[in-house]
Amino acid sequence: METLTYRGEKANLQVLAEEIAADPVLKQHCVSEIQITDAAEQGSLRYGAWAEITVAIASGVATNAIYDGLRYLVSRARDRGVVTEVDPQSGDDGPTGTDASRE
Repeated sequence: METLTYRGEKANLQVLAEEIAADPVLKQHCVSEIQITDAAEQGSLRYGAWAEITVAIASGVATNAIYDGLRYLVSRARDRGVVTEVDPQSGDDGPTGTDASRE
């Protein structure tokens, strides 16, 4: 299973999870889970609840349509606020003010 993880404000990521669940294609092949994190752990001076959303894509269906749909919804979430992709291999500890996007 391919997994993508994004970090941002809790409310924004909850909307993203709802949008994924509402999409007819993505809801068949993707599962999203939100985990609340402490802003102090993120090294951020921002107020508000921070969270991470993990989107798991079922094996064997990793098509361009799935990734394009996710990319579109993530870009909409970025329009609403800060959303950064967490690189699972780097051990990224939080937002640094830059927008690490998958493009």
